[in-house]
Amino acid sequence: MKKGEKVRVKCQRSGRCCTSGPNVGLTAFDVCRIAKYLGVEWRELRGKYIIAIVADVFAIPALRGVGTGRCAFLKYENRVPVCSIYPVRPLRCRLYPFLPASPSVRDKVYVDTFCPGVGKGEEIEPPWKLLDIYYEEQRKHYERLFELVFKEGYEPLEALEKLIDEVCEQYSISRNEIIDEDVDQ
Repeated sequence: MKKGEKVRVKCQRSGRCCTSGPNVGLTAFDVCRIAKYLGVEWRELRGKYIIAIVADVFAIPALRGVGTGRCAFLKYENRVPVCSIYPVRPLRCRLYPFLPASPSVRDKVYVDTFCPGVGKGEEIEPPWKLLDIYYEEQRKHYERLFELVFKEGYEPLEALEKLIDEVCEQYSISRNEIIDEDVDQ
């Protein structure tokens, strides 16, 4: 869908978005926000919550799946799925059920029609401002990762670790920082 178009979406708390993969790639910014929120050094998230997928010359951080693909941060309270890092959930999660098309096509998104909340509730536009933040963080993440690998000679995992260290240090994300939910409209 394009800017100006609306779709009915209302979260049904089904947990489908958190149990069908996860296939959520992260940026260094996502990793730092999660670590600060949990009050841990980001390296403590490795393996248990976040994995690195080495794809050719780049290491891509991603949410770890447990069992049959449930996100490691998904918990259940009285049988209701709850994100244990909801205030700092990755930007890709915040955008759901809207799926970014491409950083070069910022006025277009796809809608996951398998999401049980699609077709329900009030008509809304996709969160265009949040999508811009997502693309900007992606740009910064991958530009620096490219520099580390191709210009500075780091191996993929070393480059990713250095990038995350730099972002966590440089941006001093406070433990309670969240991206304002109102930014999405």
